[in-house]
Amino acid sequence: MNPFEFRLLLRRYRLGQTTDEESARLEGWYDELGADAVGQAADEPNKTQQQRMWARIQADTFSEPMVRPMPVYRQSWFRVAATVLLLMGLVGYGLWQWPGQRSGQVELMSVRMNNTQQPMPIRLDDGSQVTLAPGSFLRYPDRFAANKREVFLTGDAFFNVTRQPERPFLVVTDRVVTRVLGTSFRVNTLGDRSNVSVTVRTGKVSVFSRAAPNSGGKEFSNAVVLVPNQRAVFYAADARLVKTLAENPVLLTPASEKPDFNFVDTPLPVVFARLEKAYGVDFVYDADVLSRCTLTARLTNESLYDKLTLISEVTHARHEIIDGQVVIDSRGCVPAQPVTSP
Repeated sequence: MNPFEFRLLLRRYRLGQTTDEESARLEGWYDELGADAVGQAADEPNKTQQQRMWARIQADTFSEPMVRPMPVYRQSWFRVAATVLLLMGLVGYGLWQWPGQRSGQVELMSVRMNNTQQPMPIRLDDGSQVTLAPGSFLRYPDRFAANKREVFLTGDAFFNVTRQPERPFLVVTDRVVTRVLGTSFRVNTLGDRSNVSVTVRTGKVSVFSRAAPNSGGKEFSNAVVLVPNQRAVFYAADARLVKTLAENPVLLTPASEKPDFNFVDTPLPVVFARLEKAYGVDFVYDADVLSRCTLTARLTNESLYDKLTLISEVTHARHEIIDGQVVIDSRGCVPAQPVTSP
């Protein structure tokens, strides 16, 4: 209460507008000053009486200096509590947003575009290596989630993925998702971007086709599992996911175990077994039918496809790649006849 408020209280008392509590307090102050409260109520106290009464009020009622209450938001305890709550909120929000702490989290993403004419190396958070081809885009989180590692590719890239069985590695394109635990493989969406190919160099890869946007179909439908030297091709025109061989299968045996492709009167089942071991490719044929056929040829420098063509020509057989396997169709050799390449 300031002097103005005190004078206002006196006027309200004289007009009979004070509450019982306010009247009792005011009359108590009159008594302490030796004044007749009832008599003074009819006429407002003169200035001297007001000053004496105000001084008495300050001395008796407000023995300590009167301080206007500080707003709650300016008090020190409130500022400390607010700071603590703010820090707790920031920590909580950080945990909520941290990759892997909740599903559907918003992750900090990096985007790399290779505008050069040379392959671009990229190292990911888990130590995996990506070689991004010219004209390609890769989008990936700065820090992978706890339960998966997911990147988004447009173009062509080779991946050498660090093995982490508890966190599968996913490469997402427009219509295909490639899932691995730890391996090396290539994903290519260049050329006709609606078609996608995945080629495995090491390890094992699962490839899923995705439904077209707004098609109303299941998000994931067909799926194939690939091993080294196998390839999956997704044809967008009819939504087919086809398993086949790599465009250029490579030798999988260590250099110290370089296979011998010089054949002299070698039975064809033995030839096919040697090719299977060298390239990791399955051959499907009738062993009984081909057991009488032998091959004499030097096939050291030819690619796998050239080897197959030469073998088919000299044995009068046909070969076809079906579901990532080499299928041999032959009537055999009767009686036993050695076959020699030109």
